[in-house]
Amino acid sequence: MGIGKTRLKYACLLTSLVICALLLAGRLVYLFVDDAQRFPINTVKITASYQHITRKQLETILSHYLDKSFFSLSTGHLCADLAALDWAEQARIQRVWPDTLKITLVEKSPVATWNSSLITQDGTVFNVGKQQPDTSLPRLSGPINHQLDVLQIYQKLSKLLAMYGLHAVSLRLRENQAWELSLSNGIQLHLGKQELEQRLRRFCKAYPAVFADKTRQIADVDLRYAHGMAVRWK
Repeated sequence: MGIGKTRLKYACLLTSLVICALLLAGRLVYLFVDDAQRFPINTVKITASYQHITRKQLETILSHYLDKSFFSLSTGHLCADLAALDWAEQARIQRVWPDTLKITLVEKSPVATWNSSLITQDGTVFNVGKQQPDTSLPRLSGPINHQLDVLQIYQKLSKLLAMYGLHAVSLRLRENQAWELSLSNGIQLHLGKQELEQRLRRFCKAYPAVFADKTRQIADVDLRYAHGMAVRWK
């Protein structure tokens, strides 16, 4: 019985020594690969359009990482910091042996302004409260979290207008769920809450004969009537 206990004691001691040795070896390996002087990052290759994200912004972020070694640099954290830039759509990072970091950064493509921000095709809101760079984008507005609904309605109505040679520059969803559409010729259309396409189609069909030569005199057109429309003149 004493011999068994002694053997068990030595087995536990040996196991502890092996574990300590493995931990020490792991620590030594980590310190070895974590040495930025032994495994420096000498080259950073960046692929980016630099339309809205500047080289200076990227350099500022990279400055927090380039003192790391080729192996210990956290590409996950760096990728997250790059993706957090307001205009960043996607960031990809690749290590290339022995000392190169390749970064690919894709910027967001705005399709419209939304209230005081920009939105992408999938309804992602960004650049909130900042000066919007492209005034040619359609202007959309409405209650919070309705940006994708408004964008989809705008695109649907724009296709209808294009069939008649007309173009929309803005669409607004009011708090009471009524829609207002503004055309590039300055005419504002009150579409109401339902049957938007039918009402807009009725206006488009009447446009050549009734409105085409009077656009500068028209302030807005109310299409919320079952069989007609009301015109307010300037």
